[in-house]
Amino acid sequence: MKTVLVLAGLIALVQSSVVSPKTYHFKTKDVDAVFVERQKKVLSLFQDVDQVNVDDEYYKIGKDYDVEANIDNYTNKKAVEEFLKLYRIGYLPKYYEFSIFYQKLREEAIALFHLFYYAKDFETFYKSAAFARVHLNEGQFLYAYYIAVIQRNDTHGFVLPAPYEVYPQFFVNMDTLLKIYRTKMQDGILHDAKAINYGIVKEEEQYVYYANYSNTFLYNNEEQRLTYLTEDIGFNSYYYYFHSHLPFWWSSERYGNLKHRRGEIYYNFYQQLTTRYYFERLTNGLGSIPEFSWYSPIKTGYYPLMTSYYFPFAQRPDNYNLHSVKNYEAIRFLDIFEKTFVQSLQKGKFESYGKKIDFHDEKAINFVGNYWQENADLYEEEVTKDYQRSYEIVARHVLGAAPKPFDKHTFMPSALDFYQTALRDPAFYQLYNRIVGYINAFKHYLKPYPQEKLHFVGVKINDVVVEKLVTFFDYSQFDATNSVFLTKKEIKTSYPHNFKVRQPRLNHKPFSVTIDVKSDIATDAVIKIFLGPKYNDNGFPITLEENWHKFYELDWFTHKITPGQNKIVRNSNEFSLFKEDSLPFTDLMKLLDEGKVPLYMSEGFECMPNRLMLPRGTEGGYPFQFFVFVYPFESSSHDLTPFEAFVIDNKPFGYPFDRPADSTCFKEPNMFFKDVFVYHEGEHFPYKFNVPPYFSKTNDVPKQ
Repeated sequence: MKTVLVLAGLIALVQSSVVSPKTYHFKTKDVDAVFVERQKKVLSLFQDVDQVNVDDEYYKIGKDYDVEANIDNYTNKKAVEEFLKLYRIGYLPKYYEFSIFYQKLREEAIALFHLFYYAKDFETFYKSAAFARVHLNEGQFLYAYYIAVIQRNDTHGFVLPAPYEVYPQFFVNMDTLLKIYRTKMQDGILHDAKAINYGIVKEEEQYVYYANYSNTFLYNNEEQRLTYLTEDIGFNSYYYYFHSHLPFWWSSERYGNLKHRRGEIYYNFYQQLTTRYYFERLTNGLGSIPEFSWYSPIKTGYYPLMTSYYFPFAQRPDNYNLHSVKNYEAIRFLDIFEKTFVQSLQKGKFESYGKKIDFHDEKAINFVGNYWQENADLYEEEVTKDYQRSYEIVARHVLGAAPKPFDKHTFMPSALDFYQTALRDPAFYQLYNRIVGYINAFKHYLKPYPQEKLHFVGVKINDVVVEKLVTFFDYSQFDATNSVFLTKKEIKTSYPHNFKVRQPRLNHKPFSVTIDVKSDIATDAVIKIFLGPKYNDNGFPITLEENWHKFYELDWFTHKITPGQNKIVRNSNEFSLFKEDSLPFTDLMKLLDEGKVPLYMSEGFECMPNRLMLPRGTEGGYPFQFFVFVYPFESSSHDLTPFEAFVIDNKPFGYPFDRPADSTCFKEPNMFFKDVFVYHEGEHFPYKFNVPPYFSKTNDVPKQ
C-alpha cells in the first residue's frame, strides 16, 4: 500500500512539474531615467553577493575608493572617523557569519550604516557601498546596505529584492540547497528520469527543486504541523522588513522617525505576530502558545536543517535545560529584568533612566515598549550608557542553545540569531508571547473605553456579509541562484537565474466583506475589520474580557459616509495591512527597462503577505468571528514623514483592542460581530502532494 501511495505522489509531481507562473496583481508607477539608472546601480550590488565581479562597475569604483580622502562628502565627519577607526582595527572578515545580535558585529554594522546614511549625495553613497561590497564581509554589508536604502531620502521609493532571493540559504533547508549545489557542480542533471525521484525537474532552461518543509525528523513534537507557516518565505521576510524599517539600535531622536509611538509599534507588531501564530495553533488543534520558565527545562526542541558558511545551526533538544552553568549569569539578568518590571507594575509607575512614568497614562505604552525592546530611545542621550544590555538579545542566546562565541567574530549560529530565520523556532513565539504578556499586564492600568468613547452618534451597522472563507495550498517558487558560487567565466557572462525552489504555500480564495451602514450624517469615517477566535482551547465560548488581546487586524481604511444607506464592499485584495509577494528580481529589471516600478514595493509600508491573511481552515470549517468597527476619522496631530504614512489617524494601534475591554460597551450600533467559518480545500498537509518523504526506485540504475 505504501508503494502505491509513493508512486501516486511521484506521478502527481510529474504532472505538476509544469506549473503556471504566479500571477501578480499590482499597479506600477512611471519613473524617470535618473531614477532607473540609480535603481539599477542599487540592485547591482545584490547580485552574486558572496562573490566579487572584477569586471563590474562597482568593483572598479569600490576597489580604490578612499573613504578618508572623501570625508568632506559626508554630513557627519565624526561618524566617518568612527568607521575608519573600526576599519583599521579590523572588520569582520569575509565569509564569516554575521548577526546583529553580537556586540562587536553590531558596532561594526552600525558604523557602516552611518557611513552610508551620512553620504552627502547619491554618488557618494554608491561609492561608499561599492567600497564595502568589495572590501567588507558580505552579510554585514548587506545588512547595513538594505537598511540604508530604506532610510535615505534620495533612495526613498527604491525597490529592494526580496530577502529570500538575496539570502536563499536562510529560507530553505539544506537538503534542497545540496541538490542545487550538486546540479551546479555537475553542470546539469545527469539523468532527468532519475532526478524526478528526488524532486528535481528541468523546465526549459531552468532547474526546479520541489522542497518540503521540515517534518518529524527535525521536530520531536507537534510543532512540525505548523512549518508551512513558520518556514514560509513571505512570513519570515515580513519580520526582516519590520526590523529593517525600525532597527532596535536606531535612535528616532537622531533620525526623526516615530519617536512618540515607537514603543507602541513594538508592542503592536509582536502582539499581532503572536496572535497570527496562535490562530494557526488553534486550527491545528495545538491550543495556546506554551509558557516556559528560565529555571526549568523548555519542553519544545528545535533541530534546524540549516547551515552557515562554516557551522551548522545549533540544535535544541526537547526538554533542554536552560538553567545550566553557561547560562547562570544570563538567566540572573533576565530574571531581574522581569522582576524590575513587575515591581514597577505593583507601584503603578516606573522611575529610572532619568524618567518618571505613570502607568495610568495611556501614552506610557511608548516607554513600556521601549523598555522591553531596550532600544536606543529608552535612554536619554545625555545619560552615560555604561550598562545597556538587551533582554531580547540575551533571551535569544539562552533559548538558541548555541555554545558561547569563540571570539569577537566567530560564533555558532542558531535560528534565533537572524531575523530571516527566527520565526522558524517555536521558542521565538514562546519568548515574545511572554513579553507581550508582561506588556498586557501594564495595559490593565488603562480603564476600558466607556460607551461614550466608542459610540458613533448617528451611524449604525445594519449587517455584515462575509463571503465563504477558504484556504488551500498552491505552488509558488523563488529564485535561489544567489546561493551558488560561480566561476570567473560565469560571473563575467551574467550567469542566468535558473535555480528555482518550488513549494506549496498557504493561500486563500479572494473574498469580500459587505458592510451595510445607515447614517444620519455626512462624515469621514474609519472602518476596521478584525478576526478573532470564537472559542477557547477547550471549545468553550470566550468572553471579550478574556479575549481582547487576541483580535487580529485585517483592514483599516477611511470612507466618506453619506446620509441614508451606505453599502460598502471591501475585497480581500484591497485590505491595507497585506500585500502581494515581492516581484522576482528578474521581473523588476524588466519593469525598470520599461521605466516602471511596482507601486506596492516602492511606496507601501511592508506588510504581511496577502496569502497568509487567514489561518489554514478545516474541512468542516473552523469557527472565528469578524469584528467590524466604524468610528469618526481624526487625522494624526502632526505632519507625517514618508515612513509614517501608514498612520492614518490619531488612535492607538489596534484600537479599540489596545486595552482591556468591557463587553457591555461593545454592543454599540457602530460595531458588528459576525460569526464565520474558515474552510480548507485540498490536502491539509503540503508534503502530501509535494516530494514524498520516501522515494520509489531510488536504487534503480538508469539506462544509458
